[in-house]
Amino acid sequence: MPNFRYYDYNQNVMVVINFEGQLQPETFELTLHHLIDDHIALSVFHKKYLNYSGG
Repeated sequence: MPNFRYYDYNQNVMVVINFEGQLQPETFELTLHHLIDDHIALSVFHKKYLNYSGG
């Protein structure tokens, strides 16, 4: 099982930016975000990122 680093789109950074809040409804960017998160099988990348010690 690959060990990806967890990323939370709702996290804040040093400059307070909510990245998911920046995606406007009915835009290409939001559509691409939903396609990658919900509809594309990313399992083809698991072998390359097989890593048990880090992320």
